Amino acid sequence: MGRTPPIVAIVGNSGAGKTTLVEKLVASLNERGLKVGTIKHSCHPHPMDMPGKDSWRHKQAGAKKSAFAGPGSLQLVMDTPEQPEPEKIASLYMEDMDIVIVEGFKHTGVDKIEVVRAGIAEGPSLGPAQGLIAIATDMELKNQTVPVLNLNDTAEIVSFLLKHLSIRACKL
Repeated sequence: MGRTPPIVAIVGNSGAGKTTLVEKLVASLNERGLKVGTIKHSCHPHPMDMPGKDSWRHKQAGAKKSAFAGPGSLQLVMDTPEQPEPEKIASLYMEDMDIVIVEGFKHTGVDKIEVVRAGIAEGPSLGPAQGLIAIATDMELKNQTVPVLNLNDTAEIVSFLLKHLSIRACKL
């Protein structure tokens, strides 16, 4: 396995805004000159290629791994005996990234920022013992044991992440 880059998971209830926050964080970190990788977790299996297509047919024929290469892109589809953890995925396939942002993986051992949105949740579901390092919210939350960040202030969240993960951006 290769180098495991710094990893943070963005977690929260469905509809809380995890994907939107990840998009904003990726764009902001890119603007600062950092190479960002992402990993999306799902509780449900999703076929990565379409039934009937050649790469799908290769997997159906028994290929353990199948790669689809196109102009400027590569997609790898493989079976795993267990749910791969983000640290393993990052060390195997994203060792050249400056940071990896995971969407989901609420129960993994990586550091987490929980998105808590009004009308979706009343407060965080995790605590520091589960890896919670901060809460990103659009509400006023009192008496929290981790920093409470403004969900709508991407710069604040990025600054927190860079400091927490000890990452130096190329551009500030």
